[in-house]
Amino acid sequence: MHTRTVFPVAVFLCALLAACGESVQYAYLSTPGAGDRYVAGSLDPGSARLKPDLCRDVPENSPDRTQLDENALVAFLQHQGFHTKVLRARSDLAYVDVLDAGGSEPVRLRVAILPDAYAAGSDLHNAILEHGPGSWGIHRSNLAILAPIGSMDQILELAGRTKLACWGVLTVAARDDDFVVPGGYMEF
Repeated sequence: MHTRTVFPVAVFLCALLAACGESVQYAYLSTPGAGDRYVAGSLDPGSARLKPDLCRDVPENSPDRTQLDENALVAFLQHQGFHTKVLRARSDLAYVDVLDAGGSEPVRLRVAILPDAYAAGSDLHNAILEHGPGSWGIHRSNLAILAPIGSMDQILELAGRTKLACWGVLTVAARDDDFVVPGGYMEF
């Protein structure tokens, strides 16, 4: 009788873990690391700086004060040659999957749509600290975009190749805080 109750519980747990495994595929970057080609100097957190020529041909790298939604991010990524898929979770939250970001899996970006730039910066800061080491994202105007956890090399590779670092303020987790990687888009 004991094995009869254990078996259904084990099957349920395996099914639950398999279902969770499908949604967890976006938790970490699977892109290869080659971030050094986008950085002047070291890949060390706090001392990395984007190369000056990275954002040269990106027209959207000046401060944006308009109200944006996930469509602004999608349009930028498509202009850079990337395919996307959008999942709208709520009126203030969307997920944008970058389907050809160079890894074996899509890269899922969580896009929070907030009232203003201050709220977006604050939301991204809190999300990065909550998720811990390897967390990163960008914010532009009222959007806070949290990206999958990765190494500094992977983060700079994806942010450089997609030019997201030129479209929004690139922020990366440090030990007890976060820092902005200079050289790309900046808001004042």
